[in-house]
Amino acid sequence: MSLTAILIAAAAVAAAETPTTNANTSAACERPPEARITSDSTYYDRKEGLVVFKGRVHVDDAEYQMHSERGYLFLSETNSLRRIVAVGGVSLTNGLRRAYADKVIYRRDNGLVILHGKEGAPATVVEDTVAGERSVRGRKIRFWVNQEQVEVIEADISAPKASGGPGALKDLVR
Repeated sequence: MSLTAILIAAAAVAAAETPTTNANTSAACERPPEARITSDSTYYDRKEGLVVFKGRVHVDDAEYQMHSERGYLFLSETNSLRRIVAVGGVSLTNGLRRAYADKVIYRRDNGLVILHGKEGAPATVVEDTVAGERSVRGRKIRFWVNQEQVEVIEADISAPKASGGPGALKDLVR
C-alpha cells in the first residue's frame, strides 16, 4: 500500500472527482456523486461563488464522511467546484482510514490536498491494517490526488514492525 493511499483525503477528493453514469446512457457524466451536507447554518452567495457551512458540519457521501466546525465551497462562474476548505476539528473517515487536522484545503485545479495541524495537534492520517496501525503525522501534509507525490513537514511516520525483508522500508513509504 502506498503512502498516498493511506491519506484519507485522497479518497474523499477522488469520490468528488469520479464521473457517474447517466441512467439513460452508458456514457459518463461530469456530475459528481451525491453527498449530504448538514450544518447548523448555511450561507450561499452565487455572485461571489461561495457556500459557507457553520456549526457541526457533516458531509456524508458513499465514499467518506467528514466533520468540521466550518466548511467553505468556492465555486466558479459556472457553479463548478474550485476549492474546498474545512476548518476546526476536521475529521475524515473512509473505511479503515482516518484523518484529523485543524484545517484541510483541496484545490481542484491541480488536485492538491493540504492537511494543516496546529501547535500540539499535528495533522494525522491513520490506516488500520492486518499487521497493525500505520500513521503519518506532521505540521502540514501535502499531496496530489492521483499522483505518487507526498510532502510531510515535520514528519512522524509509524507502522507495524517491518518483516525486515528487502522491500520492507520501500513498502512503508511507497
